[in-house]
Amino acid sequence: MRLHRTVLALCLALGPATALAQQPPPPPAAIAEARERYQRGIDLFEERNYDAAMAEFQRAYELTHNPAVLFNISATHELTGHFVEALDAMLDYERRAPAAAVQQRRADVDAALGRLRSRIGTIVIRFEAAGLDVRVDGLQRPRSSGNIELRVAAGRHRVSLSAPHYQAREAEFDVAGGSTIVISEPLTPERAFMAVECNVHGAEVLVDGRPIATTPVTSPLPVPEGSHHVVVRRAGYTTYETDVNSVGAGARVRADLAWADPMPRDVGARVTVQANEPDIVAMIDGRRVASDGTALVPPGRHTLRVERTDFLPDEREVDLAPGRDNVLSVFLLPTPAYREAYSAGRRRSLIAGSVVLGLGVAVMGGGAALFFINEGTLGDAIASRDEAQRQLDVCAARGNCDGSTVMPLETDRANAITDYDNATIVRWSAVGIMGAGLITSIVGTVLLAGAPSGSRFERHAALVPRVGFTARNLQLAWSF
Repeated sequence: MRLHRTVLALCLALGPATALAQQPPPPPAAIAEARERYQRGIDLFEERNYDAAMAEFQRAYELTHNPAVLFNISATHELTGHFVEALDAMLDYERRAPAAAVQQRRADVDAALGRLRSRIGTIVIRFEAAGLDVRVDGLQRPRSSGNIELRVAAGRHRVSLSAPHYQAREAEFDVAGGSTIVISEPLTPERAFMAVECNVHGAEVLVDGRPIATTPVTSPLPVPEGSHHVVVRRAGYTTYETDVNSVGAGARVRADLAWADPMPRDVGARVTVQANEPDIVAMIDGRRVASDGTALVPPGRHTLRVERTDFLPDEREVDLAPGRDNVLSVFLLPTPAYREAYSAGRRRSLIAGSVVLGLGVAVMGGGAALFFINEGTLGDAIASRDEAQRQLDVCAARGNCDGSTVMPLETDRANAITDYDNATIVRWSAVGIMGAGLITSIVGTVLLAGAPSGSRFERHAALVPRVGFTARNLQLAWSF
């Protein structure tokens, strides 16, 4: 082979003085060892034991730094397929060997350089990552800022890329001589997890300015490892901001949002709660608010809770629109104990009203009966009185009545007057009894009418108006 002959020719051309001469000259012992190792390398090269020959050539060069040995090193690298190392060694030979020696072997040098360059390709890495580690075929390659250009021998190569906080990547490439492989896809950031807790539902969670979730966040959020700026916000609330270093699953954010104070009118939502009972207590997210539409609360989803003594609370999720009045209807149900007490009170009122009404009707009926019965007695008394008076008037006109005649007539008239007076008293007593019965009946009717409603706890109960005064105006509010 030509390459074998070239190396051998070089070896034969190098005598001790030529091959090992250098200024200042190395120690005689180093020269002697270098000559011995150099010859041993020639022998191993001839035996095609290139790895061992390379070791001997390298040691000979370390001892004397004779540039002529670089030619042999380059040739040996080429035969073992280490084209990049062979090219570097040949370029070093061209640069360091005496010009006359290089010129003498110009044809061989140029042929080797052209041959080696045609067998070398380039892998270019066009992205940056802090602490990037680059390995080709398992060997670490030097790093630099900006693009990284790696010369490799033509053939298949495995490229491994890794960096702190990034997922390592490995791929194989077939690199042809004189070609360039460009790796521009950045490494994927290592995933970490961030748990986010917030006291408000519907809040937007932003990481590094990018919205990634809405509260409540039920599972940890995947984020790249490293430091992140976290913002939790919702209209009508104060904004929460913090910086978090995410590594693994240990990052945690606890955002406590408060209502904006003052609440902007164009943002806040007004709430009017209509209930079937007065004197209610309305709460939004556990905070008591006026139920007449005067309070401004943050818009969006909330938990509404309405309470009243002796009634079961009503709790629900509500969506409040900003900038307007949101009317919410609530029907409260009584507790079983209050319902029973209310029903018992209603029964007592109905019984009392019925008894009083019945008594009044009975008294009024008795008075009426007495009145009509007494009217006959009164009429008879008037007739007897008038008849006795007529007879006395006849006797007086004739003048022929003695005492025995007049006295009975006087007696009859006195008795008739007495009966008349008694009947008159009874008449007005009967009228009084009827009046008392009428009043009692009215009281009983009022008691019945005023008894608690039996439909109070039914959803179809009639609306009961109530007047509500607000700072904005006087309005009639209805609650059912």
